[in-house]
Amino acid sequence: MLVVGFVLLFVFIFWEVFMAPKPMFQFSFLYNRTVIGACLLDATYQLCYYCWNNYFSSFLMVVNDLSVADAGYVTNTFDVVSGVLLLIVGALIRWTGRFKWTLWIAVPLYIFAQGLMIYFRRPDQSVGYQVMCQIFISIGGSVFILVEQLSILAAVDHQHVASVLALLNVVGTIGDSMGATISSAIWQNTYPNALQMYLPESAMWDFDMIYEDIDTQLKYAVGTPTRLAIQHAYGYAQTRMLAVGTGIMGLAFIWTMMIRNIDLKKVPQVAGTVF
Repeated sequence: MLVVGFVLLFVFIFWEVFMAPKPMFQFSFLYNRTVIGACLLDATYQLCYYCWNNYFSSFLMVVNDLSVADAGYVTNTFDVVSGVLLLIVGALIRWTGRFKWTLWIAVPLYIFAQGLMIYFRRPDQSVGYQVMCQIFISIGGSVFILVEQLSILAAVDHQHVASVLALLNVVGTIGDSMGATISSAIWQNTYPNALQMYLPESAMWDFDMIYEDIDTQLKYAVGTPTRLAIQHAYGYAQTRMLAVGTGIMGLAFIWTMMIRNIDLKKVPQVAGTVF
């Protein structure tokens, strides 16, 4: 399947460049700095999202001793808050006619929140700090979700809206795949090593199940040496995942500079039906 997909990618490029009477995709968009900046910002955002979100619910249950329901409330903070803020950000952009200024607020705030997570995602920290970071992350995330699409739509004419949105989605999907891969690789290379370092000798016989099964992790009572060791191992792995995500998110400053500050009030509106 991988080989077929790789071959079909080049078949599509060949068809679009040399054979299609009316190409679906204009390759000149690849030279548009706003299109490139928006796509790279989306990929970076998606990659970093997985670096802080992967294993987060497990962390809340094992380290902060939350129930499945309570952990779900915390992890869904991002979806709820960003959903509400999308309306506010959209209204502000409509009022000002500009969108780039929101990125100069969102990017440093998002990086700041991820940096705070490095400190607060440890066994000795209150879950309230996790919620605080989630709210900060949500503010930045709501801007990214909206402005990435808005900037790329403002940079092209109406007939190419579908193709550039597809491009944005493809690049973003590549970013989240990379994020999931990176975070999983860090987890698999840090968490078991930390378990071996922290677990008491009496629990080493159950090492494989502790590593693989969250129910086994939760069966050890809070405050016992084994549970404390598991919690410290979680913190050890999670802080390294977050450090990588925070560092990579610094690239967002470059991608933001690439995006032109288009005056949306001067973008011509399409009248009538467009085929």
